[in-house]
Amino acid sequence: MGYEYGEVAKLKGQLLEFRIAAGRAHDRAAKRVAQLAIRKVKQMTPVDKGDLRNNWKFHVVKKVDTYTIVIYNQLEYASFVEKGHRIVSGGVTIGWVEGRFMLELTEKEMDRIAPNMWLKEVEKEMRRIFGK
Repeated sequence: MGYEYGEVAKLKGQLLEFRIAAGRAHDRAAKRVAQLAIRKVKQMTPVDKGDLRNNWKFHVVKKVDTYTIVIYNQLEYASFVEKGHRIVSGGVTIGWVEGRFMLELTEKEMDRIAPNMWLKEVEKEMRRIFGK
């Protein structure tokens, strides 16, 4: 059993191409996960005037081989809606408003589905390059 030099050279070229394509696939997957997370968190955000829902933003941070998706809302009251807050009247706490946990629940769902989204992107590139 032997190998032809041409086959080895072709494999080398495919592996180099895959290395580049995998990086692009990871970037695409990170952006898709982030966009899906934004859609989910917006769906779960309660609406009064729509300001809170419309101010969700994201950015993807890549450090070496690690992608971090940062989802944030810059409105001052976003954390109070997320985690809950006291009701104070005359300096006395008279109640508690439960949080909606829209970001926390979205994060848990993304943790569950993101690995499969990443895998599908990389497998798609593998099939394209190696033809399987």
